[in-house]
Amino acid sequence: MPRLVFVGQSARDADFVAGAPSRLVNCYREPTAEGNHVLKPVLGLMPFSALHGPFVRAMDVVEGRLYVAGAGSLYEIEAGGAAVLLDAIEDGNSTLAGNNGLVTVCAGGRYWVWDGSALSEPTPGAFSDFGALTFFGNYTVLSEQGGRRFQWSDVADPTDLPGLNFSTADGRDDNLIRPMAIAGQLYLWKETSHEIWYLTGGAGAEALERVAGGVREPGLKGFGLICAIPNGAFFVGSDNRAHLAAGGQARIVSGPAVETAITQGDPRHCLAFEDEGHLFCAIVFGDRPAWMFDVATGEWCERAEGLAFDPWSVSASTGWNGAWYAGRNDGGLFRFGGVSDGTVPVVKEAISLALDADGERPILREVELFPRKGLEGGQIALSLSKDGGVTWGAEKPREIGPLGTMERRVIWRNLGQFRRVNARVRWDCGLPVRADGRVRL
Repeated sequence: MPRLVFVGQSARDADFVAGAPSRLVNCYREPTAEGNHVLKPVLGLMPFSALHGPFVRAMDVVEGRLYVAGAGSLYEIEAGGAAVLLDAIEDGNSTLAGNNGLVTVCAGGRYWVWDGSALSEPTPGAFSDFGALTFFGNYTVLSEQGGRRFQWSDVADPTDLPGLNFSTADGRDDNLIRPMAIAGQLYLWKETSHEIWYLTGGAGAEALERVAGGVREPGLKGFGLICAIPNGAFFVGSDNRAHLAAGGQARIVSGPAVETAITQGDPRHCLAFEDEGHLFCAIVFGDRPAWMFDVATGEWCERAEGLAFDPWSVSASTGWNGAWYAGRNDGGLFRFGGVSDGTVPVVKEAISLALDADGERPILREVELFPRKGLEGGQIALSLSKDGGVTWGAEKPREIGPLGTMERRVIWRNLGQFRRVNARVRWDCGLPVRADGRVRL
């Protein structure tokens, strides 16, 4: 019996939809112990804390406490979700980290330190126009906004910026965007290149040195287009490709569909989160669904919100107290979990590979799918395309079955003639669906 096959990743290229219409939106493929695959739903976002401003710029955990920078304010988030406004900061590109129990914040070109009771602005050292910061080997490292210099604090004291503790990232003729500590090395991300530095064991101005041969391509496409992952980083490079940086190397992980989206779209942020052993690295766009790379499988899917698959409105993420949290463009703080974004269900969509009739025009008499057994009911809808996914027929919904149904097949019959057909299924419950379906002609 022929099968409809749902591939392991989104492959739809905006330049030529009919060339590869296969797509996974708000779901991803996971192998099973039997050697099959299921399409699992992504996590929803459950409201956790309401901030007072419209945009979460940065978030991080310091000494077990969650801090958020956004919309000109610095917050501490309590375990129950209450947002405590600490003080005002500048709005704009922001980074946040800890150092010896203190909270360091760079935002809108300025640098602050929160000591648990008050926010202070340390006296600048080598320069006063700050671009971003990172914690590296007991130093707070700050980049120069619009320049090539970077400076570092005294050891374990982010309030002290000695005037001689600086150097210049001058391996290439391009400006710094931001520093980031990655697996024991300091990466200086620039416009068209990046440099790798290390701790010498010396003190003061001699504390940092560039790695031999540590001037490399690519650079960083934009300030927000990088996020830390365990022992590495995920970023969008100045070459309009997605990369994983680890072990001193940057490995390309994107393909044509993702690179078309980066080139033609409006990429704004990169962020990461985990779900049941899967580490997802997302490129968030302002004009289309996010693209998400599953490090465990090496496959891509897409993340959207709303019934019309609108852009994913998140801007930052972090893990805290055994869960993952995301800050949104509207200022809300959400916890990953559930099957809805707030009160709106997360609709899943999967588009199959084409089923080709080799020039014949058989009748598609039956399509059969297999939702996972016994967790919940809901609806799943099927629609067909006979032009490579450019246009779609009417959706045909079917009930999956009531809560507790242990054996369930979902069947559509008498679907018309075709020479070549793609199937699209959509469902809004939390059920995984087996990644293939039987067809009877």
